[in-house]
Amino acid sequence: MIHDPVCGMEIKDTAKAETVEHKGKKYYLCSTMCKNKFLDDPEKYIKEDDGEGHSDHGHHHH
Repeated sequence: MIHDPVCGMEIKDTAKAETVEHKGKKYYLCSTMCKNKFLDDPEKYIKEDDGEGHSDHGHHHH
């Protein structure tokens, strides 16, 4: 399963998800809002990631 590193939302269709490459790894994001938050401070979200795309952030609606 792939999860948005910013909000933790499950990405069900990676073809439609926003993407960012950072340090050679591709990250999938649920929305432009989450993509922009990730781009503002990628390390903040990568550090909280447990390695499987899960984060400690709560789910939210867009």
